[in-house]
Amino acid sequence: MMSGASTNTTPKRHFIRKMERRLVGVAMMVIAYLIEKAMLRSIKRGGIKSSALP
Repeated sequence: MMSGASTNTTPKRHFIRKMERRLVGVAMMVIAYLIEKAMLRSIKRGGIKSSALP
């Protein structure tokens, strides 16, 4: 009988998964860098003007 688990896995899927993870990581780094630059620019201009701060 055949089991539900597939033993015929291809290494190509593993490569695609690795590349997908790296691309997501790079995208997150870029977003974090842009947010940091925006915050630093805002602080240099005179602080963050938010209604949440007292």
